[in-house]
Amino acid sequence: MSEAIHPCLKCGVCCQNYRVEFSIYELQSMGGTVPDHLAHEVNGNRARMNGTERHPVRCVALGDLGNDCIGCTIYEQRSRPCRDFPFASYGCHDTRAKFDLPPLTEDEITRWQEAV
Repeated sequence: MSEAIHPCLKCGVCCQNYRVEFSIYELQSMGGTVPDHLAHEVNGNRARMNGTERHPVRCVALGDLGNDCIGCTIYEQRSRPCRDFPFASYGCHDTRAKFDLPPLTEDEITRWQEAV
């Protein structure tokens, strides 16, 4: 039996729907973790992930992770808004519907929330 894959690794639509803006102090050049070349300054104290400033939105960090999985290629280095985006939240369900993906089932939600 193959190991189950988290629903987020088959989805990625949050990375294709939201503007990702964060403090410039999250950039590597400022002591943070987000690679500078993947973002641009919006004003003196805000940065934005490239690809999220226009429509259609597609964050440059969203990519092929192999094994038919899609996700953040800088997952461990991602910005605070991405870290804070809740799995199975209203925003998650709303975005999945916008992209014609089925809603997460109660079993999926329970299984993966307990795995954390």
